[in-house]
Amino acid sequence: MVALALLLLVTSLASGAAAPGTPVDWREVGRALAAWAVLALCVSLLKILGFLLAFGLFTFFLVAVMYRRPLSSALVVSVGVSVGFYLLFPLALNVALPVGRLGF
Repeated sequence: MVALALLLLVTSLASGAAAPGTPVDWREVGRALAAWAVLALCVSLLKILGFLLAFGLFTFFLVAVMYRRPLSSALVVSVGVSVGFYLLFPLALNVALPVGRLGF
């Protein structure tokens, strides 16, 4: 991931994506930091809620808040992603996901 991030940085600098003196869009910076903060919260909740519920809530936040989609869409996507992770890891690959105090 670090190598790909460095590659993205180098290609962005080489293409001159942002001209010198271009003002920083602080709203977009705030949105990126909010996504990182909620991801950190999601990781901290893994032992309490379990992977499926914590990641479902994280996905719900991303879709509803960051992408500004209707709550019904966010709910469908978050449930679908959680079910997909459950079908892929514990069932298909036999890899246990972190389980929280609620049992899932």
